[in-house]
Amino acid sequence: MIGKPIDGLRKNSAGIFLTLAILLFSSAVATARQDGYDKMAEELSESSDKLIQHKAAILPFNYLDQRKSDGGAIVSERLTTRIVKLKKLQIIERQLLEKVLQELHLETSGVVDTETTKQLGKVLGVDAIVTGTLLDVEDGMVEVNARVIKTETAEVINTSSVEVKKIWSDIAANQPAQQQQVQQNEQVQQSYQPQQSYQPEQQYYKRKYSGYFDIFTGAINNTTMDLTFENPRYLINSWELNFINVPVTFHKLEFTKLKMAPVTGPIGIRFMGFGKTIGGDFELSYYSCQLKAQKTTASFNSGNPINFTFFGKDYFKVSAFNISGDLLARFSDGAVQPYVGVGLGLTINKVESPYIYQYSSSGSRVFSRPLDEIGVGLSLKIPLGIRVNLSDSFSFFGEWRIAGNILGFDRNITQEKDTATVAGSHLLLGIGFGL
Repeated sequence: MIGKPIDGLRKNSAGIFLTLAILLFSSAVATARQDGYDKMAEELSESSDKLIQHKAAILPFNYLDQRKSDGGAIVSERLTTRIVKLKKLQIIERQLLEKVLQELHLETSGVVDTETTKQLGKVLGVDAIVTGTLLDVEDGMVEVNARVIKTETAEVINTSSVEVKKIWSDIAANQPAQQQQVQQNEQVQQSYQPQQSYQPEQQYYKRKYSGYFDIFTGAINNTTMDLTFENPRYLINSWELNFINVPVTFHKLEFTKLKMAPVTGPIGIRFMGFGKTIGGDFELSYYSCQLKAQKTTASFNSGNPINFTFFGKDYFKVSAFNISGDLLARFSDGAVQPYVGVGLGLTINKVESPYIYQYSSSGSRVFSRPLDEIGVGLSLKIPLGIRVNLSDSFSFFGEWRIAGNILGFDRNITQEKDTATVAGSHLLLGIGFGL
């Protein structure tokens, strides 16, 4: 009596097991067909570990027999959606890719040679392209073979092969070209249903160059001045410089490391441009500073130093208009761009002092004060900055620079060669507009 129920249970269990196995097998087959794009996206995304920038462009796939079909566009669009969703590779937006391909007159037949691969990498700013072929197989399925090609070396670094359901129809060869295009656009639009919101990211496309028009202002810090009065032919009297408490005459008087206080700026404009990493700029700027009240020492005729005291902060003032250029190098051409450089320029300086005597420039040749003279100088700069691009047309930047200005003047006296060397650091803040 017990054996019959057990035999029946065994028969029922075998039937249930067979039914479950069939259901699981059918589900696995259906899932494999449905998730062919997901499988391919996961396999191709593994290439990100072999790339530096993790940026790629997906070219339209093509049939091996070169037939006209919108299947290649549909496959590449669906694959784009899946890869972007995985967040391992950054993908160039399709419309931008098509625009670049048209401008460069590049073919996308599925066979991409070495030079084309490298050219696409440079223009699009990607380090890989994804391309592939289509082949119709049985049961309305299409075999998709894809490969990831490194743009720098044209090396195939990954491949993937799946079967997907064919949801498109090929375009007849004798159909008019205009009708073919309309049909293709309609079919792509109907068949492409993205599974997530995908917004074009224009910043993945790097221009060959970057140009900016900048406006800036800033502050002067830690500025000092070396000041020399020298006339090898005629003696200079200390009263000419209003040093009444030191009644001496001399051919040369030298001050070093005099402390200066900022008055204005720096303020200015500049034009800056870069290739990939190397660039330059042209700058027009202005700043002014004046001597601080301080105790110091001076050297007469290169002899022993003598103590001096400047009681007023307006004893000597320099206002500099700077025309200069810099040779620059940037460390990135992305949204955040650190840069460094070295610059050289010409300065036109107004030198003023209510205490120092000079000969007037009029025909009367009156020896009187104040000193008010224009002198030409040489500027030196070492800039170190960072620019943040908010868009292609707007950015802001901060820059710290070491700046020096070597200028000359002569108080309108024959044989006199007076010099001032102003050196310090400038901190700039500004905005830039893309060119």
